[in-house]
Amino acid sequence: MTYIDKAYFEEYSDMVIDDDEFGVLSKRSEDIINSLTGDLQGVEFISLPSSFQEKVKKATAAQVETLYLQGGTESMVGGNISGASIGKFSYNTGGSQSNMPVSPLISMYLGRTGLLYQGVTVI
Repeated sequence: MTYIDKAYFEEYSDMVIDDDEFGVLSKRSEDIINSLTGDLQGVEFISLPSSFQEKVKKATAAQVETLYLQGGTESMVGGNISGASIGKFSYNTGGSQSNMPVSPLISMYLGRTGLLYQGVTVI
């Protein structure tokens, strides 16, 4: 199941992305969300509370924006520079998943849902 369609993305963002590129970027964004959430902690997306579904959708849309702004489909080949240093000055970009840029908004949207929890649950 896909988390967002182009209509949802267009409501979320004012960016214009052609259909083919949106399809690729949304699939990769969903892969990143799944990786960060442990495949939504083993729960089907449709089984999540509606408020959690909306947060996953927003996180996915934010990730599509990030990939698009970082070069679109070219941002997924891992050729982006993540940091640079000149003398004592250094600059590093945000986190990445398999060398792909990851939106910092993901943690904002999903942080309080528990979906980003990577620990061990003891029953």
